Amino acid sequence: MAVIWPTLERIKSPLTITCRRCGHVAFWPREKVFINLGGSPLPHQIRSKLRCSLCQARGRDGLINIHAEM
Repeated sequence: MAVIWPTLERIKSPLTITCRRCGHVAFWPREKVFINLGGSPLPHQIRSKLRCSLCQARGRDGLINIHAEM
């Protein structure tokens, strides 16, 4: 059976963005997610576009984690 990956337009809660380097946590409301990232990307695609506002760690280096309720 094929696995269907959810797109950002299906999230039901704020997006939780966590930096693995410094532990900083940011919460983006759904509206901010759609304005900044759009609704069609898959979660693993947006990680590479994010950067920690405190320590400047980058998602493309595997240092940013995201979570939202679907």
